[in-house]
Amino acid sequence: MKKIIITSCLFFYAYCVYAQDKSIETEIRKLEQTLVQAVLDKDTATLKRLWDRDYIVNNPDNKIVFEANPAHRPVLQRSKFSFTSKVKKILINGDIVISMGSETVVTPGGDSSKSGQTVKRRYTNIWMKKNGSWKVVARHANEICK
Repeated sequence: MKKIIITSCLFFYAYCVYAQDKSIETEIRKLEQTLVQAVLDKDTATLKRLWDRDYIVNNPDNKIVFEANPAHRPVLQRSKFSFTSKVKKILINGDIVISMGSETVVTPGGDSSKSGQTVKRRYTNIWMKKNGSWKVVARHANEICK
């Protein structure tokens, strides 16, 4: 009888943890969509809410930039561009969530070497729960080789 009770408790605990992880995964997926839309809309208020104060990015040009600093917001300074993102995997570890996926960016016309091109890349966003809110604290993106 004791074994049945212990086994039942373990299954119940595992189910609760699984349900909590699904809830967090759903929340992070929504935040990822909000993040993409904020970049497209150049919505700095939403980005400030989602980005941690010390948000850091290793961008596809192999440069480490500090996106939360207003002087380092090149993505918001660009003219109109197209940007889509698809989350492929989310790993939850307590108050840290790692989101990995793919992106497609169609760069705007202009004088850059990638002007008007479609660029496919992989990304990793790292989210942390801080003061009750999820904040993206770090990001890495790189182009997929042709």
